[in-house]
Amino acid sequence: MTTTIRFRASCIKTLSPVEANPERSHQHEFNGVKELKNLLGPNSFQCDARFSIRGTQIEKLAQVTWYDARASHPSRSEHRLYFTPNEVMNNAIAGDNIIVGYDNSDNLQIILIKIGTPSHEGIIENWRRN
Repeated sequence: MTTTIRFRASCIKTLSPVEANPERSHQHEFNGVKELKNLLGPNSFQCDARFSIRGTQIEKLAQVTWYDARASHPSRSEHRLYFTPNEVMNNAIAGDNIIVGYDNSDNLQIILIKIGTPSHEGIIENWRRN
């Protein structure tokens, strides 16, 4: 039985090949676009996040790091959400959706929604705020 997660704030995106395929990128990170930056804020941090695959019992606690890859650049920022490799993201493929959000207890949750499952919302081109 899976647990229902209630979010106080979240955003959703369809994973690109670079975000989902370790052969395409060994960086293990999501691009920190406006919606993700609005959710996570401007300041860098590290914390544990609960990764899970919707509709399964697969879930893992893994460390994430929110940072500005261009912090030393005077006029440019480029935020990224790095995650340590884990079983959930090892199951990700391009086209899957990912929800990143804070639950009502302020825990960071990252939920993978597999393409082809009933809860998959189709292709979401950019991060969308819920």
